[in-house]
Amino acid sequence: MKHSLLRSYLFILLMALSLLRAITPARADGLLFSNGVFRQPLESHINVTIKNKIATTSLEQTFQNTLDKEVSAVYIAPVPAGATVIGFAEQINGEWRDATIQTSEEARAQFDSAVSKGQDAAMAAAVVSDPPPGMDPKTTFQTRISLPAKSTRSVRLIYTEVLAGDVGLTRYNYPLSNTNWTDEPIGDLLVKVNIIENSEIRALYSPSQTDQIEITRPDKTDAEVVYHMQNFVPSQNFELVYTQSNDKFGVNLASYREADDQDGYFVLVASPQLEAKKDEVIQKDFVFVLDCSGSMSGQKAIQAKTALNKILDALNPGDRFAVITFSSGVTAYSTDLLAADFAERDKAKDWVLNFPVNGGTNINEALLTALGTVDKTSNRPHIVVFLTDGQATDGVTATSAILANIKEAIRPQSRLYTIGVGDVNQALLDSLAQTNRGTSLMVSATEGLEQRLDNFYAAIDSPVLVDLALDFGGMAVYDVQPNPIPDMFLGGQVVVTGRYKGGGPTTISLNGNINGEQHTSTYKDIQFIKNTADAKAYSYVPRLWAQRKVDALVRKLSIDGPDTDTVNQVKELGLRYNIVTPYTSFVVTSKDPAQPTAVAMNATPPIVRQPGLPKTGLPFLYVDDYRTVNTVLMIAGAVLSLLGLIVWAVRTYRGRHVQA
Repeated sequence: MKHSLLRSYLFILLMALSLLRAITPARADGLLFSNGVFRQPLESHINVTIKNKIATTSLEQTFQNTLDKEVSAVYIAPVPAGATVIGFAEQINGEWRDATIQTSEEARAQFDSAVSKGQDAAMAAAVVSDPPPGMDPKTTFQTRISLPAKSTRSVRLIYTEVLAGDVGLTRYNYPLSNTNWTDEPIGDLLVKVNIIENSEIRALYSPSQTDQIEITRPDKTDAEVVYHMQNFVPSQNFELVYTQSNDKFGVNLASYREADDQDGYFVLVASPQLEAKKDEVIQKDFVFVLDCSGSMSGQKAIQAKTALNKILDALNPGDRFAVITFSSGVTAYSTDLLAADFAERDKAKDWVLNFPVNGGTNINEALLTALGTVDKTSNRPHIVVFLTDGQATDGVTATSAILANIKEAIRPQSRLYTIGVGDVNQALLDSLAQTNRGTSLMVSATEGLEQRLDNFYAAIDSPVLVDLALDFGGMAVYDVQPNPIPDMFLGGQVVVTGRYKGGGPTTISLNGNINGEQHTSTYKDIQFIKNTADAKAYSYVPRLWAQRKVDALVRKLSIDGPDTDTVNQVKELGLRYNIVTPYTSFVVTSKDPAQPTAVAMNATPPIVRQPGLPKTGLPFLYVDDYRTVNTVLMIAGAVLSLLGLIVWAVRTYRGRHVQA
């Protein structure tokens, strides 16, 4: 009996462990996360307006709660990195209630109070406490909502973004695929895109949904695209691409004035042509700096080495390169820039494959060594690509000191591009890039590193205009971001935001350098809106400017530490422009009057619910079923253990009694 009880106990224990493993939370975005499970929406309706390379996406999603009790959940919206959220709302008793922006403390107090009274409530903050595992607050919009028993809950989110592409090609992407995290279907998916341009739209197509979209062209400059599916599991994202002109360098500008007696806001997008001649692609010097500290061991190091060697294979004729690794110290394959011939690249690749991975992280010395490879006799762009998966632990470790050292050491030819993997000092990496004509890339610890590095290099492989400067003619502009302006690459673009005084037409000059020769492109009669009556269509522009201003201030706080004046400035910008920041949040409750927070909130026409939607996925109940089963198994195991102890005690007692 003793062995039988032991076997039964072990069997039940293993069953309980297997069920617990089965409900381990997945990693995803664009879903509802509740009780350890990710849920697809019953309905997902996306309305998009694209005008002059700027897209406004209005997302409405409805979720079901089939339980007889209230469910608290976190909604993770697929807001792309760099986008600006301009509105959030919840549908309560059939009526849309627009959220108001408040300080984070006030929003949280209002949300908690409403929930404690059984009222409907939702709150959206920069970082939701106890977020779902794997959710990156930098690239998602996390919203805590409460779903009443036996009900549906709808939320609306509106965000604006500058689209990637160049002057001849524009791309829009909406993340749909969640097949890695859930097999649930979406009940009703509707994506509707309206494109309004000021020049002829030539080719228009979807590389992802080639045969499933409907395209309407009312005239040469406008288009409407509709994608509608029901009860299906999307396996790829929604992508839309369209082409326009083929100018060498192009400029699009949108501006806005809130009142005639107030300064205006603008966003400018500059892009190169689709193709460039070989002599127009600038020859460059690459310095690859790779973290080989102990935390990079294993798969990360393998992927990083493989990606770096593929990049070495892809260098263009005329390019030069150097490779540097660092941990507690710094090791260079060569401190001289080497011609990218096949023999030299092959030797460098062998060296990369064999370098050891161990030690700490000396970021300061690694960067100074990389900057020291610059050719002071040349005007060639000196591009430092710096990858790390940690924070400074050896040598100079203070962020402010590292930035000061780099500022003193860097030459005008040098640019810094940074890649952070996992838990890194993002404020440091962002500042290094943005103050030195580069960009930064953050990769989560669970993402595949090799493909991200390949894509990153492809984006900076072909510079066509460097040392950029903008001249706005007679227009008085100020508070311009970024400063300095980064280089322009094929397939890329430069986005500049700022404020202006007055208004009216002006001539903008784009100045730069192509292989040592100065180049200027001039654009006449660029209109900065002067009268507020003409500004309504561009009401999103102030938020684009304010978001970049907030990002810069938050980065400053991360580097310099808490500062009351800077914190208050971030709060004021968040409250003034309805932006979610670390110090402001959206909140909406059933007791709040409906107050629109943005013109665009009511610009989207109401979406008519489709009748007879197919049932989607599994009910919420199956999570509770697992919990119930686990509880029963745990109790059963405890009872059997107790019985086993009792039997053992009785047998021991009887044995001793018989011997006596």
